[in-house]
Amino acid sequence: MSRFLLWSVITLAALAALAAGLTRFVTPPWGLPEQTARVGAAALTVVLAGVAVHRLGGRTVVATLFALVAAGGAVVSGAQWLTAGVAALAATATAVLAVVMTRPAQTPLRVVREYIIAVGCALVGAVAVAAYDVPMRVTLLGNVVLLISLLVTLWLAHRIGGGFTGIGRRGAAVSLSAVVAIASVLAYGEALRRWASPEVVDATASLVDGVRDALGAVPHPTGALIGFPALVWGLATRAQLRQGWWVCAFGAVGTAGVATSLVQGSDVMDSMLSTAYSVLIGLVLGFCLWRLDGLLTGPRGRRARRLERAKPLRPEPPRTHPLR
Repeated sequence: MSRFLLWSVITLAALAALAAGLTRFVTPPWGLPEQTARVGAAALTVVLAGVAVHRLGGRTVVATLFALVAAGGAVVSGAQWLTAGVAALAATATAVLAVVMTRPAQTPLRVVREYIIAVGCALVGAVAVAAYDVPMRVTLLGNVVLLISLLVTLWLAHRIGGGFTGIGRRGAAVSLSAVVAIASVLAYGEALRRWASPEVVDATASLVDGVRDALGAVPHPTGALIGFPALVWGLATRAQLRQGWWVCAFGAVGTAGVATSLVQGSDVMDSMLSTAYSVLIGLVLGFCLWRLDGLLTGPRGRRARRLERAKPLRPEPPRTHPLR
């Protein structure tokens, strides 16, 4: 089977599974079996896990078979613990795939194109996670998916970006700042839930309610301020330097938030609006960081910047090939 035909079959299977998973939100006028959404979620999980491992250069057949057995067992048995685990697997595979499926981009339009591809992939995974329709602790799920997906993308950056010796001072400073920011946000959230005084809790709730009243939803802070800006900046940096992967890896923070945004109990419209705000804020901040980075470290003058953009992109394998 040719590569084009194989990927055509995979794409059609993913679209069919996505349509089945969407029945969790939209009921068609004709009757469907009760398990349709979960079957679609299971099929999407298999496709997402297989493609993610393939892109990472791992054992695609083994990963696909593992996802098939786990997702099939969750659908057949209906065990809540297994279904929750498979949903977390789908979210993690999605968060990683959304980052690694992108290609380096040198112009603003190409950056936006790759950014949309990453967000779209994460939304597909969010449908799969929601279609399992299993009760889960949203905060715990989000933190687990974020940490695992970030570790995977950082491992990939270490492999592709020349290891720790090739990260450079700027990359080290950015990576360290991002890690500290993520740890601070997660630690603050957990401390607020466990040990904060009633006054602090009330003040925080009032602030959140004020933002929701003004905007209709509250953006995800880690995605809007860390994950998505890092993804935009990393996409542009990867175009010239492989060390850009160290920045791009933190895009998993944003895609993980999208992949877990529609779990059971979440208000769909509120979650989608919150995701939209996070994506837009992250895009604007990412372009600001890219521009600031160019002013501080890039060539001086309009002509020099134009010549810099005219340079060929750093070669990376095509989107359907493993990253090396």
